[in-house]
Amino acid sequence: MNANPEAFRVDIDGFVMQLRPSELEAVAVGMGGKLATSDERTRVDLAAAVRALPTRDRAPLWELAVRHYARHKRLEQAAGEIGMDAVHGRALLDAFARAHQAASRRPPTPA
Repeated sequence: MNANPEAFRVDIDGFVMQLRPSELEAVAVGMGGKLATSDERTRVDLAAAVRALPTRDRAPLWELAVRHYARHKRLEQAAGEIGMDAVHGRALLDAFARAHQAASRRPPTPA
């Protein structure tokens, strides 16, 4: 499955955040488990999970996810680097994990 680049676009209040496939893969690997063998479907599901969050949380969540999962920084450090407290950071990562779990249960959409 070769994902359309639009599959990695996330709307944010009239703007678009384009998630990089390399960051999606690094986050997937950092999340571990079955995601460690990241494939196209996993990257599409991760982007869908970001889109499932409230608009105001999408950009900060993604920056936190990249720092924490892809760059292997402790949650406290990753959150602090972007001006977020660890409690809010944990809540965002938990919401992201739930959204990803829901997205990965959906049948794939035809290309």
